[in-house]
Amino acid sequence: MWPGRTGPKEPVSEVDEKPIASVGECALLRAVNVTKAGVFMEWAEGRDLLIPVSQQRAPMQKGQYYVVYLLLDPERVTIGSTKLHRHLSEDATPLKPREKVDLMIVSETNLGYKAVINNTHLGMLFKNEVYRKLKPGDQMPGYIKAIREDRKINLCLELHERSAQETLTERVLEHLKENDGVSSLTDYSPPEAIYRRYGVSKGNYKKALGTLYKKRLISVDKDKITLL
Repeated sequence: MWPGRTGPKEPVSEVDEKPIASVGECALLRAVNVTKAGVFMEWAEGRDLLIPVSQQRAPMQKGQYYVVYLLLDPERVTIGSTKLHRHLSEDATPLKPREKVDLMIVSETNLGYKAVINNTHLGMLFKNEVYRKLKPGDQMPGYIKAIREDRKINLCLELHERSAQETLTERVLEHLKENDGVSSLTDYSPPEAIYRRYGVSKGNYKKALGTLYKKRLISVDKDKITLL
């Protein structure tokens, strides 16, 4: 047993709470104890998960939350790692463009957000593909937007399809008709407000407004759009 480790080395019994995650999965866990052997994470009732020093991407602090990958050490004991690049592939194989995937946000970077894909890969979700503030541990469906020449993965939360845009423009027109031809959602509205109303990114909403404006179906002001 690791020094400072809590709980048994054997698998959790049926009376114990089911662990938040199992071997081969990622989870957002809270650091509850820092020792020379490593950091222990809150994992299941009566049992913590050790992140050995060698498996820490950077020094970890008690009380902070981290996205952790679970694996077996040489003694077949379940441990965790924040060095996700060691255990998850950054090569797109066998993923394909436009494939729907499950995402977990790992961290924010200057470019956007690093995310775990299907508990098997790592990819990048660029800021222009995001309509709201994300934080580590957030989970959501997404798509493989593109596979770069170096085989790394670009992600998106929506597929930009013409049919989807056409549907959105129809919804905008319907909303205007239901509200006396006026809406306060404009190019300047916060992404969160647009997402609450239409469930789409600000970028897609602006494209829909542009389409309607070019067809002379609406007028656009800073504080409102009006049905013509």
